[in-house]
Amino acid sequence: MNRFEAGVRILEITEEIRELLQEAMDLVREEGTDFDRERARSYWYGHILVALGGDHGYMGSSMCSMTDTAEELMGESEEEEEGEE
Repeated sequence: MNRFEAGVRILEITEEIRELLQEAMDLVREEGTDFDRERARSYWYGHILVALGGDHGYMGSSMCSMTDTAEELMGESEEEEEGEE
């Protein structure tokens, strides 16, 4: 696997985590109290979304998200290939 492929795989993993995170929140919405839902949304749900990167709707950001790392790997790989030509 090269750097570009690693970046692509990290983006795929990011999407898988987003899907699992949504499933977890759905469970909290179905089975939890209002207090449970608000605490989840305000704490672990938000922290995980911010760490994944991209558009998350929360005020903060991450110094280096999973998406940032994937894009760096993909971008550096493209730059290396361009330099070889």
